[in-house]
Amino acid sequence: MTEQKSLSECCSSFLFLNIFRTFKIAIQPARLLTAFLALAIVFIAGWLMDFSKTVVVSGQITERQIRSSALTGSAGWPTELHCFVNDSQRIDDFIKRYKDGTEKQGVFKVWSRFCLARFNQAAASLTMLNFNNFIISVMECVAACIWALKYHTIYSIVFLLISLAMFSTAGGAICRGAALHFSKDERPGISQCVKFALKKFISFFAAPIAPIILIIGLALVGILSFGLLTNIPWVGELILAVFFIVVLLAGAMITLAIFGTAAGVNLMFGAIAYENSDAFDAVSRSWRYVYYRPWRLGFYTFLAAIYGSISYLFVNFFAFLMFTASRTFLSAIIWTKGGKAELTNKLDVLWPKVEFFNLAGGGVETSKNLTESIASIIVHLEVLVVVGLVLAFAISFYFSAGTIIYCLLRNKVDNITLDNVFVETERITQPDQTQGSQMQ
Repeated sequence: MTEQKSLSECCSSFLFLNIFRTFKIAIQPARLLTAFLALAIVFIAGWLMDFSKTVVVSGQITERQIRSSALTGSAGWPTELHCFVNDSQRIDDFIKRYKDGTEKQGVFKVWSRFCLARFNQAAASLTMLNFNNFIISVMECVAACIWALKYHTIYSIVFLLISLAMFSTAGGAICRGAALHFSKDERPGISQCVKFALKKFISFFAAPIAPIILIIGLALVGILSFGLLTNIPWVGELILAVFFIVVLLAGAMITLAIFGTAAGVNLMFGAIAYENSDAFDAVSRSWRYVYYRPWRLGFYTFLAAIYGSISYLFVNFFAFLMFTASRTFLSAIIWTKGGKAELTNKLDVLWPKVEFFNLAGGGVETSKNLTESIASIIVHLEVLVVVGLVLAFAISFYFSAGTIIYCLLRNKVDNITLDNVFVETERITQPDQTQGSQMQ
């Protein structure tokens, strides 16, 4: 009891130590299951949408060789996405060259595998404090999103809306659970947190979109309108010159909005979870904390990113050891050959060997034996559940860390205690208490 009290006092004196409570909060079964269900729905949606295969592939080179091929100047890339990321000017030639050749792949399959590989690279780079590789991995993920929106626009918009709806609900529920756990040491169930998220769904859904709409509005009114008027002969250039200061002011406001959104997007869901506020209040609060305490926010975010990377790699390592141990003992007792080939062990058909950053292995192996093919599918689905839980932990950690950082900044900027969080039951019981006192 004394040790727990001293740890609590230490965290109160040094607020940044509260970041290290994120792992315990994020790994709660309710948080993990919420993130897993949202992730499963998103992946099922992507799988269904991938029945329309539109991504051009070359079939010449594997994804592992992409780095070496880029360094040696080779023009070979496995997909149009890899071509766009490494040399965007050559993507049109790539598409024309291979569009009638190898069978195309789905957008989600190509994009998700690419971004997941870069996410793993970024996590590993952060743990080793290799910031150059970290930035490269993040920028390549951003480039992948730009590629999807530019070359597969309708697909990307539909998938983005589905994903935003799912993660607005799941993220809101996770943030609500994290807020109650962190502030009041309560562990609410899934139903309670999801109910809160659905009640505030419009706020959670609109919070990340509102700044984008504001930026587009400022660009249309403050810059593009004057740019359009500049096309008028003789008079247009004079109009631009006279009102050029307005263009610069609009550009400054757009820059502030972009910076505030990029730095404060992690705080928006936490603001709604703590304050029961709407989307615009969440945006204004996040921007306020960004500009009032930018260095403190940067420090908290950096610390959470390092700790989150280590935690994610630990969870991934745990799953890898579990798979490796299970497969090692199975390989010692399974000696029969599989139906795929005479030299192939049956275990290799049922469960291909896994790698640390590829826990799903090589996917489903086809076999001449029908029962082996069915068993391979079932085993692969069960492996995907474990892989999904690992990714769910990363999602849970992200939302939980954002909620904790919001609470710490609120304490520092607004001097609000860490245990102050909106609790709906308090507002419901107050009228009953008032009515009871009046009756007395």
